[in-house]
Amino acid sequence: MRTYNIAIVEDHKDSREIINRFISYLPNMEVVYQGQDGLELLEFILDREHMVDIVLVDINMPRLNGMEATKLCKQNKPNLKVIFITGYEEYAVEAFAVSAVDYVVKPISQQRLYEALQKAVNLITLEEERVNIPVNYSLDTNKLIIKKGRATFYLPIELIYFIEKTGKQTTIHTKNGVYETSESLDSIEKELNRSSFFRTHRSYLVNLSHVLSIETYGKTYIAHFANYHESAYISKLKISEVQKLIQ
Repeated sequence: MRTYNIAIVEDHKDSREIINRFISYLPNMEVVYQGQDGLELLEFILDREHMVDIVLVDINMPRLNGMEATKLCKQNKPNLKVIFITGYEEYAVEAFAVSAVDYVVKPISQQRLYEALQKAVNLITLEEERVNIPVNYSLDTNKLIIKKGRATFYLPIELIYFIEKTGKQTTIHTKNGVYETSESLDSIEKELNRSSFFRTHRSYLVNLSHVLSIETYGKTYIAHFANYHESAYISKLKISEVQKLIQ
């Protein structure tokens, strides 16, 4: 059985103890680190001798808050799975904007924590099951390389919301803008087969780590993203699999 290494970063000792106790009941989870502020988290993550799969982090902490620490950590480890645990609901949108797996509001319930951890495990499993390394996808740079005319673009994977087929072109929606290429959606999907992208529809390839909500739209479904006005379609044939992967 795969064991997932967990880091807990929380400035309140009682909260750390509660989270640690809940996780101790899970046979496939192991707490490998506990810290008290964002700076300690950053130092731990940047130490390449330490391997961690999932970080449970508070937001309001001394020295460096959890939100800023997460942004810095993801610059070096963009696939790091982060779950925010906080007493404030108003940070939820910002949390998902940095690709948080989930946002748990205190007081912490055992069931709610387990749901968040399962979401992280589902995303990790999705990434690990896609074992073929594509020619145009570098594990070192985590960038999608696309070409249009004489130009070559190097797009950071973690900044892509979704990719859609639009006529004879393929459109890539990112936090830095929208890009078009003549490369097919099928070829791009092969290039992203180690990431958290999933083919939700014949014309859409979605980064599941950025999905904020899903709503019914007639006989199909629409995925919405934090701080982004465009949306992606999910076919009724794929909705169950999508929900399983992100829940």
